[in-house]
Amino acid sequence: MNEKEALLVIEQMINSTKEDIKDNGFYYYMWGWLVFIAAISNAIILHFNLLEVHSLPWIILMPLGGIITFFVSKREKQPSVKTYVSESMGIVVKAFSISLFIICFAMPLGQQWKAFYPTIMIIYAIWLFVSGGMLKFKPLQYGGILNWLLAIVGFVWASTQIHLLLIAMGVIGGFIIPGHLLKSKTNKSV
Repeated sequence: MNEKEALLVIEQMINSTKEDIKDNGFYYYMWGWLVFIAAISNAIILHFNLLEVHSLPWIILMPLGGIITFFVSKREKQPSVKTYVSESMGIVVKAFSISLFIICFAMPLGQQWKAFYPTIMIIYAIWLFVSGGMLKFKPLQYGGILNWLLAIVGFVWASTQIHLLLIAMGVIGGFIIPGHLLKSKTNKSV
């Protein structure tokens, strides 16, 4: 490999990392808005006793988010050069997704509802704190800390309606705001 080829590889890695950050901004705020809408809708349905199946917003919006994620990720071009950040983020996404899946499907089977949302917030916090550290983006890490604090409140205050409001606050501070900031930062630097 000559000097020119080495510089080209470095440039591709930098561009790939910038694209990773931009794409992550979309997924953070897209999922943040879906979870926020589901949580607030669920709280309203519970408060006013509007539907027998109060979790209907989750049943509709979470699969919708999965479908959107699938198609957006398929549409994105895969970088020719993998970076440490992109490979590490892939591993963290898998660990986060598996943990979230287990909580969402195993806890209800065991009738563990009182700790459901605070436990989800802890998983969110880990994801946000680690990904923020890997991307060197403090707002994601602050969002992780916020979710840890809200989870503590949730464990102390065992009310589903309060938990739904806590998770809504957690995704605003942990996913929606940082996601939009990531997108804005990337648009300015790219």
